[in-house]
Amino acid sequence: MKNSFSLLSSGQKLTEQEAYQLFLGICNSDYNATQIAAILTIYILRPITVIELTGFRKALLAVCIPVRLDQQAMDVCGTGGDEKNTFNISTLSAIVLASSGIPIAKHGNHGSSSISGSSDILNFFGYKFSDTSAELNRQLNAHNICFIHAPFFHPALKIVAQQRKEIGIRTFFNMLGPLVNPANIAFRFIGVYNLEIARIYNYILQNDDSNYCLVHSLDGYDEISLTGPFKQITRTSEATFLPETIGFEQLKPQTIYGGTSIQENARIFMSVLENESTNAQKNVVISNSAMAMHNFNSTVSLADCIAHCTESIDSKRAFNLFQKIIQN
Repeated sequence: MKNSFSLLSSGQKLTEQEAYQLFLGICNSDYNATQIAAILTIYILRPITVIELTGFRKALLAVCIPVRLDQQAMDVCGTGGDEKNTFNISTLSAIVLASSGIPIAKHGNHGSSSISGSSDILNFFGYKFSDTSAELNRQLNAHNICFIHAPFFHPALKIVAQQRKEIGIRTFFNMLGPLVNPANIAFRFIGVYNLEIARIYNYILQNDDSNYCLVHSLDGYDEISLTGPFKQITRTSEATFLPETIGFEQLKPQTIYGGTSIQENARIFMSVLENESTNAQKNVVISNSAMAMHNFNSTVSLADCIAHCTESIDSKRAFNLFQKIIQN
């Protein structure tokens, strides 16, 4: 394991096995805080390779606590790290999807390079995370959604949490998060912060049993932002869309800004669920929810998916579901 660290420190790119051993060393606390910071810094200064990320992913999944779900479910998440500071779009989309009949097992964590990660916003509203498969299955069966808090099932993540927070910008752990849901996920809808990450994810996920859809807005968002064209990549296709192509007006970036505090994020979050938000805030949630739904079940047209997700917010069905969720 120390050999992998030496190779990395000398400027070499690691093989999959070397990357696997390096990450196991992090998981097993073989490296001190300074060495971990050095590892993170190396990958900030140079791009991670597909082979290295594959090795890291396999190591993290090998030491995780698995979640056994009774039914197939979708994960909806983003890499974060786009430095756009939007409100919690993927968490809202997960709730809209669950209220529209799509089973959701959302994997999330506290924000490290953002003000409000998915776990932060849920904590703010009093949600209590579970650390057992039995309870997660109960929630999934009762509400069509469960939230898998990463530190409960990836103890290794606690080891690097402080360094990630102190560094304050994206690291390769942003790239790992969407790839290491510990549950038996059937479908992933993932937002990524650049096209290189999309290429890497596409390569890695081609070898998985689960299906997936990757999205990236070409002006830098790790989601469908509606601020310009966005790319969609699936196992079998790749396409670029304009907001108008899928029935939405183009937005200005400031209209989906999440503010400077978790309180501001929470206010926007609830206003969307209560159908009292701006049209821009509502539409960006609907567009992500609908695209995820359409890719999960391609027999339903995108237009119908948009209608389903819009009705979920308009009728307060998503809001009512969230009220039940936070009461556990």
